[in-house]
Amino acid sequence: MKWNVRIVLASAVVLVIAGVLATYSFAALSKDTRAPDFTARTLAGKDFSLQDLRGRVVLLDFFATWCPPCRLEVPELQKLWQAYGDKGLVVVGVALESGGPSEVRKFAADRGLTYWQVNDEGGRIAAKYGIRPIPTTYIIDRSGVIRHSQVGFGPGAEKEFAKKIQSLLPKPDELKKLKPLG
Repeated sequence: MKWNVRIVLASAVVLVIAGVLATYSFAALSKDTRAPDFTARTLAGKDFSLQDLRGRVVLLDFFATWCPPCRLEVPELQKLWQAYGDKGLVVVGVALESGGPSEVRKFAADRGLTYWQVNDEGGRIAAKYGIRPIPTTYIIDRSGVIRHSQVGFGPGAEKEFAKKIQSLLPKPDELKKLKPLG
């Protein structure tokens, strides 16, 4: 009987590990690829294009309000926005299949999210990036090139994001030359 419990527990551990590894599959666009430009309106009503954000580091996160790993990820993205937003980082959350702008606004308000949110109705932005599994996150450098991509979210991901972001941020004199975001 004890032997059967061990087999069941070992099988469960293997399934969990396989699930985590499957979550960390590769993103559609790879490192050193130019990020596809898009235009969008944030839920706060600000129109922008990715091109408008040149000179800044962009953390672009594709998520859904119903997605459990996404729900775990967004507080960590908020921390990154708070830590580096005034140092040249822009965090953009792109909501997919989330029931419309009002649901995304409620999701963001309930979690205290202040970084930019976009509702991708019709999936036109996600299509440009080839998004399938979510969350999928890209870190885009100041010249518009993808420097890091990750599918899924797990322990330590926020620390990896922070390291990548820190290495790409503009120097203080370069930051002073950027136009305010609005």
